[in-house]
Amino acid sequence: MSNPYAPPEDRPRTDDGAAPQPTPVPGPPAHAPDGRPPLVPVPTEAPRERREPDPAEVLRTAQRARTAGVLLVASVLVVGLPVPWQAAALPFALAAFVLGIRALVGAVRSRAQGALPAVLALLVGLAGMWVSLTAGTLLMWQVQTAHQECMAGALTVTAQQRCQDALDEGRLDLQRSILERAQQG
Repeated sequence: MSNPYAPPEDRPRTDDGAAPQPTPVPGPPAHAPDGRPPLVPVPTEAPRERREPDPAEVLRTAQRARTAGVLLVASVLVVGLPVPWQAAALPFALAAFVLGIRALVGAVRSRAQGALPAVLALLVGLAGMWVSLTAGTLLMWQVQTAHQECMAGALTVTAQQRCQDALDEGRLDLQRSILERAQQG
């Protein structure tokens, strides 16, 4: 008796309507529990050819990755400068992000192996976060400028504390105004 839950058989039929007998597997006679010989597996697809990485393209990708890393480090260093020069951190970060994406695409296209694609993905992620952080500091341009001018004239610890309190208050005011704008529209 056949299994009523088994999928239908798509085997070719003989002239009398019966299914032809499966081809037994060469080797020692291994039989199924019902006594029939097992079927020979038929390959459905030809194995894919594995193409080797292009060494020249992998080298170009590694050079782009190095340049993107240098740009990201430059952006991190520039953000520590005084306010007018701090704005240069954003273009460095954007350049690192774009060059990192181009290098990652090049690594995938050149079939680069090893740690290069993973390092590039990490670099792109870090550069993306750094772009958003440096763009956020530009929102606080006026607050930071006022804090910098206050700290330039603060000679005592009490004066420096007043400057820090003014900076904190300015940040809170900016945050409130952004939230109000977001709730209105």
